[in-house]
Amino acid sequence: MICDAEWLQAIIYGTGFTMKSKITQPLRALIDKIVGEKSRISPEQRQQGLDLSLAVMALVAAADQSIDESEVARVQETYVAHGGGLVDSATVRKAFNIVISDQEVTWRQLSAAKHLSSELREDIFLAALSVAAADSDIHEDESALLTRIGKALGLSQDRIEDLSGGKL
Repeated sequence: MICDAEWLQAIIYGTGFTMKSKITQPLRALIDKIVGEKSRISPEQRQQGLDLSLAVMALVAAADQSIDESEVARVQETYVAHGGGLVDSATVRKAFNIVISDQEVTWRQLSAAKHLSSELREDIFLAALSVAAADSDIHEDESALLTRIGKALGLSQDRIEDLSGGKL
């Protein structure tokens, strides 16, 4: 049997690959252990989480109505770290400009994100936290914004505090 990356990805993400029904329970357990909980998140949900992460990072960067190069770089790094591809600075700035022009769109998206797994919602919150900490300090207005983002994602105040390391 050939075991290439496409076959393994089909197994991990549970796509329509015909061999997935032949996976034994011990093999599924091993794959789950290797790739963790992410194997239970569909590629569509993963992409929704990434898209919302980009919007939320732009929202945090827009807190002071301007975006500097350190924030652009942090958005790019964080997006990749959370499983996205490379995103150029023009895309980050475009997302920023969209958020500046209508923040309510992002807030509506956040409110609708409660159907995502807790792992994805926490990833989105952590992405926002990362951008807020781009300049080493989380300012009071950023702290309030991060708390609001966490609440909109359906995270409890205790979980928000845990994820932020008590910095909010």
